[in-house]
Amino acid sequence: MPINPYFNNYNALNEQRLVEELIQEVIKINGFDGYYIPMANESARDLIYGEDPLKAFSSAYVLEMYPNNVMDYGGSKNFFSKFGLELRVTMSMIVSKRSFDQRINNGTTITRPREGDLIYVPVTNGQGELFEITFVHQNKDMSMMGRKAPYYYELEIEKFKYSQEKMETGIPDIDIIQTLEAMSQEFYYTNLNNYFTIGEIVFQSPDATLANATATAELASYNIQTNIMNLNQIVGSFSVANTLTYGSTSGANCEFIGINSYVESQGHAAYDNEAINTEANTYIDTSESNPFGTL
Repeated sequence: MPINPYFNNYNALNEQRLVEELIQEVIKINGFDGYYIPMANESARDLIYGEDPLKAFSSAYVLEMYPNNVMDYGGSKNFFSKFGLELRVTMSMIVSKRSFDQRINNGTTITRPREGDLIYVPVTNGQGELFEITFVHQNKDMSMMGRKAPYYYELEIEKFKYSQEKMETGIPDIDIIQTLEAMSQEFYYTNLNNYFTIGEIVFQSPDATLANATATAELASYNIQTNIMNLNQIVGSFSVANTLTYGSTSGANCEFIGINSYVESQGHAAYDNEAINTEANTYIDTSESNPFGTL
């Protein structure tokens, strides 16, 4: 027997729109404004192993989101394994398909949230956190009211582990992770003229213009007492022979006189395995060859 044409709503567009409006309203009332950060170098994505030579994130889109986690983070959280201290913090986030299409899909080639892209949640941990999308549920609504396209996406996200990715979204709260976490190289300088701005692009150029720069980098930090400058995201080779280095926004300049080796950032040293290992060595005596007695 065929379905009842008078009460069946599987092809009722007005009912589908009502469900969509209700979902949209719930997210807007109870959610928050986060950022969807797509990977910029999509052509470099490795479709077999799922990795890239170098991830780059150059844009961020405001998108209302609703967290499924209302009490605590998911995942194993912080625990010790054979690889040291690991952080496995997860969350589940709901975003409206209509909002995603309006904010991101409009003018880009991105048709849905993608695994590997980032989500910035500004309301967690007191200062905001970056998460990486690990899986996108597209059928959680089970084609409600017969609609073929989903009403919303449920994103499985995991705490983002920075590994030298290029962050240039234009949002200071997001881009700061590159300044704090990226490996940097130490340069010894002299003849400082004016003050540099942390995070600006510094460069060397024969005509003092960024357009003709022979080497560029991002300024992570510098100390006017020790005359040491830390640069990351270095492109090209900086000279230490009577060549001025310029700040792209501050207008400052100085002269490099020496280069040290690469150093790891100490932005979150308290959470690093190296710091834990150093502290543990003060309690464990590794010089004892026979801890059970003498032979």
